[in-house]
Amino acid sequence: MISVIKNRELKRTLSDVVALLKDVERFFTRLGHADIERKIKDMATQIEEPFYLLVAGEYNSGKSSFINALLGEKILREGPTPTTRKITLLTYGDHSSLEEVQENLCRVTYPLEVLKEITLIDTPGTNSIFVEHEGIIEGFIHRAELVIFITSSDKPLTESERQFLQLLKGKWGRKVLIVLNKTDLKSPDELKEIVPFIEKNCYKLLGFEPKILTISSTEAYQAKTSQSQELLKRSNIEEVEGFIYEKLDFDVKAELKFLSPLRFLSNVFVDFRKDLETKIACYNSEIAGVERLEARLKSKKEDMREYAQKYKTEIESAFSRLKERLDTFLGYNMTTRALLASMFSREKMWDKFKREMTSLSNPLDDLSRVINDAVEYIGRNNRALWETAMDYKKSQKGQGKVDVEQGGEHRFEDKKNELLFLLKEHSREYREFDVAKEAERMRVVAQSGLVSFLAMEGVALAACAGFGYLLTWIVPAAVVMVAAIALAGTGFIIIPQKRKAFRNEIFKRIDVHCDRLVGFMMTEMEKTIDRVIEDIENSITSFRDVRWSEREVATKHLSELNELSDRVRGLIGKSTLP
Repeated sequence: MISVIKNRELKRTLSDVVALLKDVERFFTRLGHADIERKIKDMATQIEEPFYLLVAGEYNSGKSSFINALLGEKILREGPTPTTRKITLLTYGDHSSLEEVQENLCRVTYPLEVLKEITLIDTPGTNSIFVEHEGIIEGFIHRAELVIFITSSDKPLTESERQFLQLLKGKWGRKVLIVLNKTDLKSPDELKEIVPFIEKNCYKLLGFEPKILTISSTEAYQAKTSQSQELLKRSNIEEVEGFIYEKLDFDVKAELKFLSPLRFLSNVFVDFRKDLETKIACYNSEIAGVERLEARLKSKKEDMREYAQKYKTEIESAFSRLKERLDTFLGYNMTTRALLASMFSREKMWDKFKREMTSLSNPLDDLSRVINDAVEYIGRNNRALWETAMDYKKSQKGQGKVDVEQGGEHRFEDKKNELLFLLKEHSREYREFDVAKEAERMRVVAQSGLVSFLAMEGVALAACAGFGYLLTWIVPAAVVMVAAIALAGTGFIIIPQKRKAFRNEIFKRIDVHCDRLVGFMMTEMEKTIDRVIEDIENSITSFRDVRWSEREVATKHLSELNELSDRVRGLIGKSTLP
């Protein structure tokens, strides 16, 4: 059709529409919408074909008889029951033929001059017992460049007709010419009521003022076959033909031809824009949800690390209690008086040490309880976090709450057991406070101190007694006495010094053990916390990255759709038709 258009502006517009349809076809090909892609291909091909005039209406409204009357030939079968089961294209041909184009679509060629410029389309009747008829019509309506809607004078503008007209005008934006058929069944006065009734209700219910023509298809066909001018005038076929063949001149038909796909695209784009905007909003919500979950994980991670300090304090307290007990024992038992008394006692001090240090529960035994509590706390919280993350992912897929992913429970138990094993194995190194060994070490220190004490005191006594007399020949007696007293005093200092040295040495070892155990435990706990949080973050980050990617694709499609929509609006704006 483009090749025979003389109006340059209209020719350019049609060429632009063809280019637009190609771009839109590629767009929907990328989106994978084969149905819309096929419809766009049909419309692009149709640009070069004659004007498509689609005749629609309820069954028994006289669609087929109207087409036969318009053509002056009984090409289509007529009847009081649904006779048209498929979309039928009536096109020009040198001879009559019938071709099955595709399912529910056939082409009839007939050697009539009027079909060179117009392709008439007969459709199955709506509101028939064949429910698939309306689906067949809706699947083709996008190709209609003008719709002649046939309504019968015996039941004008029924509810089902109103719904179909709403589909034509509202959803697909088709240009509609209403033809009131079977006027021979009504009197002129009755027709004067019917036509305003249709006009009023179309405006009231559908929001448009229709062009309404009246006709008696039966009388029109009879007039053409009998050459009766009276019937021809009474049928009003000439007014209908004048509108179709004269008022709809070549340029108007060309405009309707390019407006048809543009209005189709305009309506399709509205639905797709809503769908893409909904998807983008959904992706934004999901990404925001993931970010909130990540913030929650970060906060929980800090909370768990902070709470883990409780176990550090408990371990340090256990070692502190051990030092307090040792300090108390040494303060009471490792004194000069106690050591001297133990020399004449059946129960030696080191035996008492072993007994007293084991009579009550060893503070180091608390390590097992602390470790078990810490591992249970970490495992419980990590599992709860993982289940929260998995529930979130599943809920975003609309599947509601579900259990942790398959194998998750066993994996958590494995990690918990691994942490427990590491901490308990490492804690063995800090159970080196062997009471028997420490008692033996204390015995050596105590005996050494006692021997030194006795030696010093013996020297002091000797100085005062036997040696003192001899020494007075050399030094004054007062000096000897002062020296003896000094030696005696030094002897009393020896054991406290030995006790202090022993205490400092054992406390230092306890502190080293405590620091190493606390350091190892906190490191392993933090590693376990970090590892699980990292696993969860990797899982939800992957989920978020997918949503980011999907949002990026949807945003790109929306941008492309908006560009195509702008082109559609621009081309529609070039139309001079109301």
